[in-house]
Amino acid sequence: MTDTIRDFAGDFPAQTAASWRVLAEKALRGADFETAVDRHTIDGLKRGPVFFDRPAGTGAVDTTPRDPHLPWGMRQSIVEATPDDANAAALDDLLGGVSELDLRLDSTGRFGLKANELERLDAALKGVDLSLAPIHLDSLDGQGHHAHLLLTLFARRRLDGETLLGGLGLSPVERAARQGIALDEDCFPKARGIAELAQAAFPQIKIFRADAALAFEAGGSEVQELAVLAASSATYIRVMLEAGLSADEAARAVEARLAADTDIHLTIAKLRAARRIFARIAQGFGASEAAQRLALQVTTSGRMMSAKDPWTNMIRTACAGFAAAAGGADAITIRPFTDAIGRPTGLGRRVARNLQILVAEESHIGKVTDPAAGSYLHEALSDELAQAGWSLFQEIERRGGLVDAFANGWLQGEIAEVREKRLQQIADGAEIILGVTQHPDPHPKPVETNGVWPALDAPETALSAIRLAASFEGATS
Repeated sequence: MTDTIRDFAGDFPAQTAASWRVLAEKALRGADFETAVDRHTIDGLKRGPVFFDRPAGTGAVDTTPRDPHLPWGMRQSIVEATPDDANAAALDDLLGGVSELDLRLDSTGRFGLKANELERLDAALKGVDLSLAPIHLDSLDGQGHHAHLLLTLFARRRLDGETLLGGLGLSPVERAARQGIALDEDCFPKARGIAELAQAAFPQIKIFRADAALAFEAGGSEVQELAVLAASSATYIRVMLEAGLSADEAARAVEARLAADTDIHLTIAKLRAARRIFARIAQGFGASEAAQRLALQVTTSGRMMSAKDPWTNMIRTACAGFAAAAGGADAITIRPFTDAIGRPTGLGRRVARNLQILVAEESHIGKVTDPAAGSYLHEALSDELAQAGWSLFQEIERRGGLVDAFANGWLQGEIAEVREKRLQQIADGAEIILGVTQHPDPHPKPVETNGVWPALDAPETALSAIRLAASFEGATS
């Protein structure tokens, strides 16, 4: 044998886009090339069929090594209404392999945990070692009040403030837009006060959440979601700078939330683009290179969940969870397969957390820092999404920032326009939802839940939780 490694591609001429197209058009036998082959996202960005050149300036977007034993935070959402039920679910999830908890808080108890008093929050977290299992708040209302409760609970349990992790989940702008209400004039002063208190006592916890996933759940596009992430991050960094935090402290105190769906490649590219955008924003505020790294939570999308045949949601959440991991999420939340109907049973929560464990321990994807690095498809899509998201972010800033863009209804209108376009594509058959618009089960098996979600009292706004699959089901049933 020889020690020389032969270059098998060396004897073949390099191929170009033009030479490939000649062969493709021959195979199409007269069919229109653009119609038959070219693919675009709903934002109009080209996504294939093939790429021949890697865009300049792209590459691995996050070189931080992953923990081989826990490559990302496996964060489970607790949605039970009472402290006892929430506590039982939390302990069960932690014993089952979850590493973090997301408490969905609702002052009415209809859509989450009713914990408006310190004792109720303490009871919900009884037996939970908060120094080992980070707690993140997802407050549907009363965010400032709930944040104060959690900080008080930290102090009551005498936790080490220098090392404690977790998040307060403050997102006042997105909360106001989601509920269709005007932003309270006292909101930002209150937020600045909380930021100052949290940074002084617990400097490692996340204070604000740039909740761009809400735009996606409302039917928005990937570019719109990235633009909301950018505008939200910039808004909250400014608030924290006004509270006296340094640029590094402010950038590190932001956690972003994006949605992952069954479009694996587009989701991976979106998450990679998000890191580039946030780094650019943090750099603009003067943050150091180390502080420019985005803390990214990814939640499997609610709008893709089917209420008619929930069993098919296991496939959807598995695809989305894989995309989140491959895209480099720091924390992943997988929705129970019954999420479109009501609160999950133990089975629903178990399947959700086991999907994460399977992705981490069976695929070993967490052992690779950036699985998509070098792929022309992902590099090109990441670049296009980052450029388009940044352009829309600049338009939001020209219109006065995120608050004004929501206050005058412009951004809601833009999101609603994309949502209607997508629904029309589904109705026309251009976009397929397996199990809903194609190959539906004529006799789906019922599933058990711990009660169905109550109907919303208020009309849906453009940023309320809208599920496209469920919307289409309702229109055709």
